Amino acid sequence: MQPNYETFSAADFLTDDAFVNHQLRPTIQSTHFWENWFDQHPNRQREYQQAIDLVTAIRLGLDAYAQTQLPEETIHQLLVRIRETNTQIHKTVVPVRRVAWMWWAAAACVILALGIGIWQQISHQTSPYEQQLATLTKTVSEKINTTQQVQIIRLPDQSVISLTPESRVSYSADFGQQNRMVYLSGEATFAVTRDARKPFLVHANEVVTKVLGTRFTVRAFAKENRVRVQVQSGQVSVYHNESSPSTTRQKGVMLLPNQQVVFNRETAQFDKMLVEAPILVTSPIRPKKAPAFVYNDTPIPQVLQELKEAYGIEIRYNREALASCQLNSSMTNESFEQKLSIICATVGATYDIIDGQVIINGGNCQQP
Repeated sequence: MQPNYETFSAADFLTDDAFVNHQLRPTIQSTHFWENWFDQHPNRQREYQQAIDLVTAIRLGLDAYAQTQLPEETIHQLLVRIRETNTQIHKTVVPVRRVAWMWWAAAACVILALGIGIWQQISHQTSPYEQQLATLTKTVSEKINTTQQVQIIRLPDQSVISLTPESRVSYSADFGQQNRMVYLSGEATFAVTRDARKPFLVHANEVVTKVLGTRFTVRAFAKENRVRVQVQSGQVSVYHNESSPSTTRQKGVMLLPNQQVVFNRETAQFDKMLVEAPILVTSPIRPKKAPAFVYNDTPIPQVLQELKEAYGIEIRYNREALASCQLNSSMTNESFEQKLSIICATVGATYDIIDGQVIINGGNCQQP
């Protein structure tokens, strides 16, 4: 069965036999297959090319670059296969000078193709986190988590940072007196004490997350191409930290509970969506006690409103078409999406998740 390559990351490609075999010893059939696949999935160009670059880097012994994106076990397995392939190729009759010329030509092409990006990583280019700290004039307090457990950090304003392993966070020694600004490299969850006068700002790579008081998670490792912000409660605004100080309007998105945004550092684009597994949230418009989600001849609009308030997720549907529909179901233990599927199956509808919202398509009350 052919894997679903459309969802593959660069690292996933390097664990796939068909892809690796094609890179090491391409055939007419494999070339035809990958050319057709690439034509049908142009949106996967970045991951596909990155995987090719990684194979080539390992071939040339550029382990420092490969290790920034691949586990050692994957690199080791690729090295074994490369050596086996080289051994088989060397058994063919090829003039020594031609082999040497081909190797150096390939190496030169690869280095040009990989370009400045790999060179900067090998040369330990200064990360955005380090660049930001270098601009600060005040004394900075830095916390680095070198353990294997989450480290809890309490800030002067009583906000709490849960810092994951291999992550670091910095803030000024006078934090909270004039502003609340934090610099992050890695991943952390923030439980922010509300202060309408002083917004809480998290700088993470090229992204700034701004809140007044809420709970959210930011993942922004220097070696990763994406920055992810997830919201558990409250409201968060996330925007691109433009390099030009004269920029008056910042491009960004607003996030509500159970929403997340992924910022692509290469294209500077935001992709807003729901978190993978939405959880119940506290909201001023509903009691803190979680609903039972047990319904007996309950109008569908009432069910959807309860679902919206319980998870803090906007649900759009045709109110007129579903006005007289009813639900008989117990959904106490089902996930958010399982609840949606039950409701949609009851009225013969489908749903899509677009821009962090649920859109229910169709539906009527004639279904059994």
